[in-house]
Order: sequence, then C-alpha cells, then structure tokens
Amino acid sequence: MLELAGLFKADDGNDAELSEAGVDLYRAAFIVRDAEATNRLLGQALRALLPIQVLAQELGNYPAIPEEGAVSLLALHRVVGPEFTADLARPTFRWMNDLGVIVYSRQKKTVRFLPDDPGAAKAGEVANLSAMISPRTPYSNVARLRRLLRTMTSVVTWADQHFGARAFEELVDELDPIKVTEVRIISGNASSVVSPRSFKDYERVREEMKLKGITVEWRVDGTREWHDRWLVDAKSVHNLPPVNSLYANQYSEILASNENPPVDEWWARATARTA
Repeated sequence: MLELAGLFKADDGNDAELSEAGVDLYRAAFIVRDAEATNRLLGQALRALLPIQVLAQELGNYPAIPEEGAVSLLALHRVVGPEFTADLARPTFRWMNDLGVIVYSRQKKTVRFLPDDPGAAKAGEVANLSAMISPRTPYSNVARLRRLLRTMTSVVTWADQHFGARAFEELVDELDPIKVTEVRIISGNASSVVSPRSFKDYERVREEMKLKGITVEWRVDGTREWHDRWLVDAKSVHNLPPVNSLYANQYSEILASNENPPVDEWWARATARTA
C-alpha cells in the first residue's frame, strides 16, 4: 500500500526505499514532529489509492451521502467485499476526515469527498521541511524557493557570501508586500559579488520595492567566518543552496533549521553598499 501511495519506490532488487514524498512524511512525523504537516502529507499520499480514487471520481463535489451509500459505492466498484459494512468502515472514515481527504460527520453519519487544494504545499514544499533540489525536477526546484519566499513575514534576511543578482528576481516577484516590511541582504566582498553591475541591480530593486512599502538594504560582511547561505524571517530559518544551483538543477537541499544563525550580529558589523 505504501508503494501504491507513492511513499516507497522499489529498486531492481527486493528492497525498497522511501520516495521523495516518503522522505518528507518521515521528516514531518519523526524529525520536525509536526502533526499538521504529517496529516496533510499522508492525506495527499493516500489520495492515490483505489478507494479514494473511486470516491473522487464518483462523488467529486457532490453533497454528503450516507455512510452506507459510500460503502455501497466501494462495493459496486469491487473495492470492498459484500461483508464490509458501515460499522467496519467508520474508523477509516474518521481517520480520512482527520487527514483532510473526506468530510465525515459523526453525528449525521455522512461522507463527502474533499477535493485536494491545488494551492496546498506538496511533498518537498512544506515550509518547515527540507526540500531536495534535483536535476529530475527543474521547474520544482525554483518553485520550492518561490513557495518558501511567499511564506516570509516582517523582516527577511538573506545571507549569502556569493549573493547573486538573480536572487533579486525571486524576491521582487514572490515577497508579499502585505506581510514583509524589510529585506536585509548580507554578502561577502568578492569582486564578482560586489560589482558595479550588481549595484545597479540593487538600486533598481530598492526603488521598486520601496513603491511596494518594502525597505531593501544590502550590506557587505568581509569577515568570512560564515559560509552557509541563510534565509531568515520572524518565524523560520532555512539553509539554502546557491540560487544558481537551483537554476542549474544541481543536487542540493533547502533545509529548515531550529537554530538561528547570528544574522543580526553579521548585519550590525557589515557595511552598507554605496557602490
């Protein structure tokens, strides 16, 4: 069943390993221990199973039906046998309700299929979970960063010794001016980073974002005591790959972190860009 749900993938031998969706479910359940994300990911995976597919195709957006009718529908498609009753199905209906796959009324004993939210985060895209960047998913690689940027609030700090102007494109397009008030960029002082061209891009971005009500400032920290790239806001911390690796489809990872790097310290000692 786990393989049918896309949580495991078989290899050439007899062994199986977790799929990308399975890895994210494992992280949600056992590493991050986020019950809401776990239920959401598990519910999405179970939608691939035949009983759920039957409910989806037959009920769609149809109003709630009696639980006995849902069992009869499954029996009609030979998903369950004639001995399977509503009493036996009830615990599963309750579980599916908790996972957001169906709406089950304990009081009225009715079942209604709940279509998947097309805007919901899918495997590898949950904001507080890690997301693998893979050559097999060239569009999803960039989409994952974009979805993460859409969750940002208040003051956003992007610390990258090799911050590239291409990251400006994602900041301008994806940050929500209703939720974000300030963007702080911290880079190293390499000539390939701090160049006349990047300063012109910075000035253009700063003026455009100002019209949206977002203050943008770029400072340079030449101490080089930090190497990883960080995206930090009021509620989350993520370790990022180089933006160019997202576009180059190189293997890397967007990784949530429970510890805050000292970005405020870096920011305080860094020098504002003037050229």
